[in-house]
Amino acid sequence: MKKQLAVIAVLTAASQISAFFKLWFTARIFGVGSELDGYNLALVLPTLISGIVAGFLQTGLFPVRAKLKVAGNPADVDAFERAVLWGIASVGVVFTILLSLGSPAIVPVLAGRAPATVIVAMGTAFPYLTILVALNMAGDCIGYLLAMRNRFAIAAAAPIANGIVGGLLLASWPQGGLTNLVLGTVLGLAVQVGICLWGLRSAGLHLSGPFLAVKRMRSLTREMLLLGAWILPGVVFSNLTVSLPPIWVASFGEGANSAFGYAYRLHSALVQLLIMASSPVILAHFADLVANNEIAAVRASLGKAAAAAAILGVLGIVLVGLLGAPVLGFIFSGRFDAEAASRVANHWWWMTTGLAFLILGNVFAKLWQSQQRPKQLSIMAGVSVVTLALTYMLLREELGEYSVAAAMSSAAAAVVIFGIPFLKGSPFLQKVERLDG
Repeated sequence: MKKQLAVIAVLTAASQISAFFKLWFTARIFGVGSELDGYNLALVLPTLISGIVAGFLQTGLFPVRAKLKVAGNPADVDAFERAVLWGIASVGVVFTILLSLGSPAIVPVLAGRAPATVIVAMGTAFPYLTILVALNMAGDCIGYLLAMRNRFAIAAAAPIANGIVGGLLLASWPQGGLTNLVLGTVLGLAVQVGICLWGLRSAGLHLSGPFLAVKRMRSLTREMLLLGAWILPGVVFSNLTVSLPPIWVASFGEGANSAFGYAYRLHSALVQLLIMASSPVILAHFADLVANNEIAAVRASLGKAAAAAAILGVLGIVLVGLLGAPVLGFIFSGRFDAEAASRVANHWWWMTTGLAFLILGNVFAKLWQSQQRPKQLSIMAGVSVVTLALTYMLLREELGEYSVAAAMSSAAAAVVIFGIPFLKGSPFLQKVERLDG
């Protein structure tokens, strides 16, 4: 287990490096401007839809597939996985077609009060980027199947190729502009999905073959839908928390969305390395402690997590505040000038003010998962999106475009602040108080 996690951590770091490879060329070629603003806006709806489906699928797929495996019929497991993959891929294709056909109506609604140049760029990119819905939905499903077949490394390594493909296209054809950026995004994800498909085949699952009987598959599908329904509100809220900020920030004029987008990618890379790579370890640790009724150890772990989060949060605020703009200006060049570096660094700093809360909130979420409390996860996701919207409305006039990043940090803080009473009210953690009494 530890060896697998070490490999995944290394591959996660490598994928972040490859993503930065593409980001570096993007910054040199586009800087902060209307083309990149439109591209970022065009990604919002495809990412939102595929993210919701992925979260919903994950919750229902794993337990149903595990039950089939316990039954001891490998052929049934293969037939079930094959049917799920083809079903999800088909749904993704339908979404892609509908979004592409509806792009003339969708683009102005999502663009809102963005400048006309941004709306034009979004209208150019959106019809082609809708294919990301089908690719992401298929890719997420394949990734889950690889994980259940103990092929974690393949799913973790595939994004490396994605970043390399996109970066190489930008490096070799910079004059291609927005067309090249869109092409690299689609081809990069297609290569990533192709690698995962190869991995799935090497793991013993072929795309061609029998499916489960219709009646049995209908029963299993109903079971997956019921399981996923418990977490669906939380999945929707979580994805809205990610999707709303790019739409809001676009209303602050040309370049605002681009600057926010760079900062968000840098912030997300840091979060990925600090939190997401260790999430399986944290979840497994809490699961063992909860299963063994080690209440004091859970509290001690929460205390250590809070201390570590505070240290990392303060360190991040200081470093980004002092070095953010100079380092970005040094690393990037081309159309990414000093003004762009300062603008991106300001967005990044406001996001970093919520880093400590984001880390601790993730630890809370892993504890609630280990306690099998999906309702709590949905409630906290709802608190997050409501806080995000309220803070943005309150700070919009005072902070301008930076109000969006500040609202994101406030949302992360709200999860921790409102989550603490739920932790204290947990029947599991209250046991130690009764024992102490």
